[in-house]
Amino acid sequence: MAKQTSFFERSDDLLDSRPEIKEKYYYSIYEMVVRGSCSCYGHASRCLPLPGLPNRSDMVHGRCECTHNTKGLNCEQCEAFYNDLPWRPARGNQSNECKKCECNNHASRCHFDPAVYEATGRVSGGVCDDCQHNTMGRNCQECKPFYYQDPTKDIRHPEVCKPCDCDPKGSENSGECESRSDPEHNLVAGRCFCKRFVDGPRCDTCKNGYWNLREESIDGCEPCECNTYGTVGNFGCNKITGVCTCKRFVTGRNCDQCLAGYWGLGPDVDGCKACDCDFGGALNNMCEQTTGQCACRQNIIGRRCERPRPGYFITNLDYLVYEGEFARGTGNYQVVIREPVAGRPTTWTGPGFMRVSEGDSLVFTVDNLPSSMEYDIVIRYEPQMPDRWDDVRVTVERPGRVDQNSVCANSIPQDDFKATSLPAGIRYYTVSPPSCLETGVSYTIKLEFNRYKSDRATPDATALIDSIVLVPRINSIPGTPQEITTDFERYRCREDQLTAARPDLAEVCKKYLFSLGAIIHQQALDCECDPTGSVSAVCDPSGGQCQCKPNVIGRRCDKCAPGTYGFGPQGCLACNCNALGSRDNFCDVTSGQCLCIPNAYGRQCDQCQRGYYNFPNCRLCQCNGHADTCEDTTGRCIGCRDYTAGDNCELCVRGYYGDPRLGANIPCRACPCPGGQGSGFQHADTCSLTREQNVRCDCRPGYTGDRCDRCADNFYGNPVVPGGECRACFCNNNIDPDVPGSCDPVTGECLKCLYQTEGYSCERCKEGYYGDATRQTCQACVCNILGTNRSMGACDIVTGQCPCLPNVIGRACDRCAPNHWKLASGTGCEACNCDPDGSLSTQCNEFDGQCECKPGRGGLTCGECEAFYWGNPNIACYPCDCNREGSASLQCDRRTGQCECLEGVAGHKCDRCERGTTGQLPNCVPCGECFDNWDKIIQDLAGRTRLLIQEANEIKIQGVSKAYEQVFREMESKLDQVRQLIENANVSVADIEGLKLKLEQLRTQLDGQANSVQGVEDGVKEAGREILKTENSIQVLRLGINGLRQAADELKKEAEELKEQNVQGAFESLQSSQKRSEAAQKTVDDTDDTVAQSKQTRERAEQFMADNQAEFQRKTQENEDAIEDVQTDIELLENQLADVNNMVCDGRGTPCDVLCGGGGCGKCGIIGGGQSCDAGAVTKANNSLSLAKQTEDTLAERSKNLQDLLGEVEAVEADASVAKSEVQAAFDKAEQAKNMSESSRTELQKLLESIAEFLTKGGARPEDIRQVAEEVLAMSISLTPEEIENLAAEINKTVIGLTNIDEILDATRSRNETAHKLQEEAKKASADAATILDTARKVSDRLDLAEEAQDKAQKAIDQANENIKEAETHLTQVESETDAALGKANASLEAVQNLTTKLEDVKKKYVQNELSVQRAKGEADGAMKMANKAESDAADLETKYQDASAQLEAKYNMTKDAKERAVQLKNNATTLAQSTQFKLYQLRTMERDFMEREKSLTELSGEIEALLARMKLLTQEIQEKSDFYRDCQP
Repeated sequence: MAKQTSFFERSDDLLDSRPEIKEKYYYSIYEMVVRGSCSCYGHASRCLPLPGLPNRSDMVHGRCECTHNTKGLNCEQCEAFYNDLPWRPARGNQSNECKKCECNNHASRCHFDPAVYEATGRVSGGVCDDCQHNTMGRNCQECKPFYYQDPTKDIRHPEVCKPCDCDPKGSENSGECESRSDPEHNLVAGRCFCKRFVDGPRCDTCKNGYWNLREESIDGCEPCECNTYGTVGNFGCNKITGVCTCKRFVTGRNCDQCLAGYWGLGPDVDGCKACDCDFGGALNNMCEQTTGQCACRQNIIGRRCERPRPGYFITNLDYLVYEGEFARGTGNYQVVIREPVAGRPTTWTGPGFMRVSEGDSLVFTVDNLPSSMEYDIVIRYEPQMPDRWDDVRVTVERPGRVDQNSVCANSIPQDDFKATSLPAGIRYYTVSPPSCLETGVSYTIKLEFNRYKSDRATPDATALIDSIVLVPRINSIPGTPQEITTDFERYRCREDQLTAARPDLAEVCKKYLFSLGAIIHQQALDCECDPTGSVSAVCDPSGGQCQCKPNVIGRRCDKCAPGTYGFGPQGCLACNCNALGSRDNFCDVTSGQCLCIPNAYGRQCDQCQRGYYNFPNCRLCQCNGHADTCEDTTGRCIGCRDYTAGDNCELCVRGYYGDPRLGANIPCRACPCPGGQGSGFQHADTCSLTREQNVRCDCRPGYTGDRCDRCADNFYGNPVVPGGECRACFCNNNIDPDVPGSCDPVTGECLKCLYQTEGYSCERCKEGYYGDATRQTCQACVCNILGTNRSMGACDIVTGQCPCLPNVIGRACDRCAPNHWKLASGTGCEACNCDPDGSLSTQCNEFDGQCECKPGRGGLTCGECEAFYWGNPNIACYPCDCNREGSASLQCDRRTGQCECLEGVAGHKCDRCERGTTGQLPNCVPCGECFDNWDKIIQDLAGRTRLLIQEANEIKIQGVSKAYEQVFREMESKLDQVRQLIENANVSVADIEGLKLKLEQLRTQLDGQANSVQGVEDGVKEAGREILKTENSIQVLRLGINGLRQAADELKKEAEELKEQNVQGAFESLQSSQKRSEAAQKTVDDTDDTVAQSKQTRERAEQFMADNQAEFQRKTQENEDAIEDVQTDIELLENQLADVNNMVCDGRGTPCDVLCGGGGCGKCGIIGGGQSCDAGAVTKANNSLSLAKQTEDTLAERSKNLQDLLGEVEAVEADASVAKSEVQAAFDKAEQAKNMSESSRTELQKLLESIAEFLTKGGARPEDIRQVAEEVLAMSISLTPEEIENLAAEINKTVIGLTNIDEILDATRSRNETAHKLQEEAKKASADAATILDTARKVSDRLDLAEEAQDKAQKAIDQANENIKEAETHLTQVESETDAALGKANASLEAVQNLTTKLEDVKKKYVQNELSVQRAKGEADGAMKMANKAESDAADLETKYQDASAQLEAKYNMTKDAKERAVQLKNNATTLAQSTQFKLYQLRTMERDFMEREKSLTELSGEIEALLARMKLLTQEIQEKSDFYRDCQP
């Protein structure tokens, strides 16, 4: 144990804080205890005694108890098999444990390899020693050579490595194999490395084509000389012996060739494939051995020759078709062209059929036979009768004898005459027996339709013959294998070729038809598709049908389909013949011309012939002999001649007169108005004859007289000379054209100008008015009398500017110029003269002249102190402080501060009673008149005395001039005050005149104060008398003063004497002026109250005017602007009104057209008939709306009819469907009965064959005869003859019932009642069919049971044969009739489908009509919108007019004339509207009378036509009688 007292870290500043650094620190120890411990490098926690030594607790032992997979006394080594990492001592938290080696359980020892450790990046360094289980590698992870790792076992499995199983003779490296599997490197564990020509998992077999496996051979095996694919198993040769063994269809010494008829040597089991050449398309069954290509016939390709070359085709069996409609006929035959229906199968060929009757015959020419063989003659037809056509004869006419070297050498001549019949239930029939025909020979085949019923004639019997077909018989086609013939019959391939409605063929049939067609024609035929009518040059390889363009038919697409025309690059166009005007829907294939009914015309027969109308009931045009054609719908004549017009050319054209109608025969002549057309002075476009047969011209505007030879009122000129004309007086629309004499008829000078205008053409406004006379805007001048200089006349006639006084502005001279006021003076405006220092602006109030003062300033010009203050505003202002009880006003004198005292009050502030009064404020009572008089005299004398003393003193000091200088100044000042007062009071002559004009309204108020003013004047006069008395006294005093002045004058002598004299005169003048001024002042002062009141009233008025002046001026200006805008809008609208009226009402009225009216005229357009205003939007809208409503009503009615028809058709269709299902059920039951009968017949046939065989055998044994007889006796062969007859009768009855189905189904095209009848008949047919089924079952049962046997076998057999034949006949009839019923049911279904198609067409037309109605509604809505817009514009115009009227009403005095004009115009418009309405009523009445007369005329015309026709017949009869009597011959 060591005790530490202190320590020093040497070089501590250079060290860091790592533990290993701090371990090197040095310590100072002062006490140490030594103890012992074993060294284990950190791999042990304690030590154990060595073997044989005692275990003492006080002793340190030397053997460590190792951990971490270590060993040794000091744990200095790793344990065995723990050498994967190098040994290292443990340090701190790092144990450095020894790691176990990974040897996959294949080794128990390992060692550490430092090189390996470094190579693995110090991850693992252990190397396994002595790997077991055939493993090797550092970790025993690989198998040794000649061993491989089993992929199914884990790497640690002791048997993971297995030995290679490779034949050392055939493998590389003496049998070494791949040691492991690695998909990435394509390694498979255990796979042997075979030599070049060795194969097999063990490399123990030669490859195919090699043999003789030897170890010493480098390649292992030797190559064979045999073709590998040609040998059995594709081995090439025997791999041991080397011998070749060929496959089934391989030959040659080395098995390298195919047998004849085979090709394609390959790995197949048989080696080669059969050529399998098509027996028809190839010349033989041989092919090229490499490619397998067969030898094809001409234009046939394919390895097997199984398809035609592009652009070529192979014919079907019915290729030889001869159309009935192209045959030569005799008798009553008729060609019937049938138009195909889109979406439905076509059951005929060519354009249609040939309708034949009894006794008719058809002749066909056959000259295009491809091969000589037997042909079946097949007749394709459509039955038109319910029963079989009994007697039809077919004759083959040959041009000569049969070639004895041909296949037809054995033909029997009798076979060329054939008798047959045409069943009613099918569409084709094969004539028996066949005819052998030769190629290159022209034949004639004749069909004779002798009798429909062999026992009687049926004249109305008909049949539709589609065509005849020459069908080669299969068994006569050379080279046809028997199995092909069998399959051809099994799959009914031949029957599918006989009908025109070609069903889908089975693939086997298509294959056989190709082969047979190739044999028949020995080649593939050229498509020869018409380049114009076909889409491409390639046709259907089976049958050769080209791909046709629309409406093009024919195999080659070389003609138009029925019902189309115009064969061209776009196909053919539909005829679209009018159903009403054409006989059918077929037209000329070139021109498209349809076959029209009488009087119909046009390519589609959709119009009447020239000179006719009213399609489809075409009638002769009624044009009075002046036109050749008329409109198809209305009969209105087109191209009237002889200057005629009108619907029937019954009128004369414009500019002509007469009566061109038949009967009147007054030709149309040019109107003489007056000079006639081309004269240079024709003044009318139309004229007419009066009742007196005089000509009356319809003069143009401006002309009058019967011949338009005078100018109308307010027109001028000379209309009766060439080039002369009447012109409207040009008065700028400022005269009333209805007032005669408004202008001179010769010169055109305007005489009665309206609307305040004047001048030659009323081109300027009158004196005192202004505006634009050409626009009728003259209005009275508006001039302010206070601001206008009336001496300069009225306002400007254009601008309305009044002549203004000085400093007055504005168009009406109604305001002062800036910085001026006092417009009311009548002499112009005065300058404001606002004090620049005391006012806020230079502009004053224009009514009272008051400037806008700054704070502390007052007075008119703001040059004084403010109110209730006095003094000099530039120095100081003092408050007045006037006593309220003693002052008349709180405002004192602005210069002296003296308050204006009440009577009896005195003092600077009016705060005491005046001298000469007694009492206390405000009750100051005068002392009396005596005191007043003497006091006034004394005071005046005292004052004058003081003044004289003062003057004397001044004279003494300054001299006489200086002494009176102040007096002069005061006098001048007083005079200035008086002048200013007068000016301020506006009491000049001009001002007084102005006041008289402006204050007339105040005179009534001043009259009431006149008496008081008169009293004041009397007082003034009395005061004047008292002043005179006082002046007398003053004169006495003056005498004394004069003495003093004389004494003073001696001081100045001569110069001063003159001066004194002048002063005296001036003084006396001044005194006189003073007196007058004081008297005037007194008078003015006495009138101050009245003037003050007037002033206050005026100030209030002026203040009110000032306060409201801006608003008044603004409203006035707005009103004026609004009036001008309204006037402008009215003028614009009036200019546009004509255009609007023209568009809306078809008349350019301003505002109202005489005939068509206009906006606000009470009418617009002609409503109720007529064509004069039919171009207007209102008329068009009304017409469109009326037409739309009529169309809507018509379509609604048609829609209702179509819905009813649709319901009936749907009901009929449903009933027909029910009938069809019931008939189908009957057919099925009949078919079942037929099958059962056929089964019975087959069994009987077998029995008969057995009996015949028995009878033909020679030397029959009695046992055999007996056995046969017993078998016959044991059977009930058939019914008795009576039962068979009854059965036949029932079958015939049923057949008759079944044939009625045709009539029932035909009736489905009629009404719903017929459909119900059809349903009942169909039910009956179903019951009859059920009866047939029961009967057939009875027949089958009785045939099966054979209850009754005949006595003799031969008789029974004969009877059975007869019964069988009869049963076959009846069953054949049942089958035929059932087929017929089925066909007719299909026809009915087709008819219903036709009705459905037509219904769809009707629906489409209905939809189109609806679209037309919608378009018409759209156009009507558009027209209505235009009318609404026009109406809205008119309403806006009316609103603006009302607003303008309201504003103009406010300016009534200024616009009185305009208002009167508007009222007058309104009255005129009302009158005109009433007149127009009355004329319209007259026109309607005339139109109604005209229509009634025209109707009567039409009726009379019809009667005349009938009479003419009758007359023509009578004339013809008379002519015939005449001829008879003339010639004596009928």
